[in-house]
Amino acid sequence: MSLLVEAIITLAKNKVDFVVIGGMAIRSHGSSYVTQDLDVCYSREKTNLVKLAKALAPLDPRPRNFLDELPFVWDESTLKRNKFHTQNVLW
Repeated sequence: MSLLVEAIITLAKNKVDFVVIGGMAIRSHGSSYVTQDLDVCYSREKTNLVKLAKALAPLDPRPRNFLDELPFVWDESTLKRNKFHTQNVLW
């Protein structure tokens, strides 16, 4: 099973309120587009942010192009402060 599918299953099991968008969404509708990331739109309610942060924490998400030597805290506060309501993470 791919990490992308595992991430979707993890979000669902943790009852995160989200929808898949972007490349994975169009793949699920039969497109041949190839993607290596997962784009989701999620509810910004505090309880959902807590569930989202907890669900993805074991996957050790970090922002794209974020220097490894800089500290990064993955929690609901980080998600809430995200200006554009998206989180690019690499696994």
